Amino acid sequence: MSKEIYRVAIVGLGAVGKRMLTNMKAHPRFDPVIGFDLAPDALDGMAEKPAGFDLVTSSQALFDPDDIDLLYVSTPPQSHAEFVYGGLEKGWNILCEKPLGISLEASEELTRAINDHDVMQAVNFVFSGAPAMHAARQHISDGLIGTPLGAELTLKFSTWPRGWQAHASWLGGRDQGGMMREVGSHYAYLSQELFGPLALKAPLITEFPAADQAETMVMAQWQSGHGPVSVNARVGGNRQDIVRYRVLGDEGCLVFENWYQLFHETPDGLKPLLDTRAAEPLSAYMGQIDQLALQLDDGGKRLADFADALAVQRLIEAMIR
Repeated sequence: MSKEIYRVAIVGLGAVGKRMLTNMKAHPRFDPVIGFDLAPDALDGMAEKPAGFDLVTSSQALFDPDDIDLLYVSTPPQSHAEFVYGGLEKGWNILCEKPLGISLEASEELTRAINDHDVMQAVNFVFSGAPAMHAARQHISDGLIGTPLGAELTLKFSTWPRGWQAHASWLGGRDQGGMMREVGSHYAYLSQELFGPLALKAPLITEFPAADQAETMVMAQWQSGHGPVSVNARVGGNRQDIVRYRVLGDEGCLVFENWYQLFHETPDGLKPLLDTRAAEPLSAYMGQIDQLALQLDDGGKRLADFADALAVQRLIEAMIR
């Protein structure tokens, strides 16, 4: 399948869905034309309403067109399967948010189903197309930090959900939300890409303020073929948020700071490894969309697929269930 412009349907127009809508509208290879959200005012607050984008009033209407090339599913996790199955019935290619669902059994079934259909599949892990991940992989291969010894993930949030996601109350619930599903999963995917399969190693420390509320503290270790990945995550305290991932080597370290910045760390300090433009979030978003277009063009795997997402979900759920 190769087209000059791919027509896109979007379901779920919260903060993440609107960001994808804006970025796809700005990309020369994609044209989002139809969308659905349970909130009829979902597009309110956008600086500029996207031209040629029809916000329909029912999920049934979303599936009326026959000329859609790609469905982007950006709803809360409990409804991912409903819309993915709807897209598969139409023969549409699928880009889905993570996690695939709220139970491993349902996610396993969904992965089997999409593998049985001749469609392109991808899951939205931001590091798939991020310049920082590809640069880090190359630097490790080139021996910049010597022999990899593992990694450290540090997540610190003053509040959860974060302020810009406060409207999404489900992110604070134990059944669908939490910082490990929302943020930690991206770094589990990154660790898989850099080090191979991961396994949770005991002991594990978690803290939940109430039975139905998401975790506020996690201390854990993921084991890989290249050493352990330590996880230190906590919510609370009047402070700046910290999102940091450090790849340890016997001759130096690579530090991912605030998602998209990459540094080389030695006892002498930090040295930037990406230029300013490449370290901006927009470069990661557009890089991922570039890869999505190429994957639609030739079918080659460039982004995370459902099997990758399922492996991440198994790891995360083992930590917080």
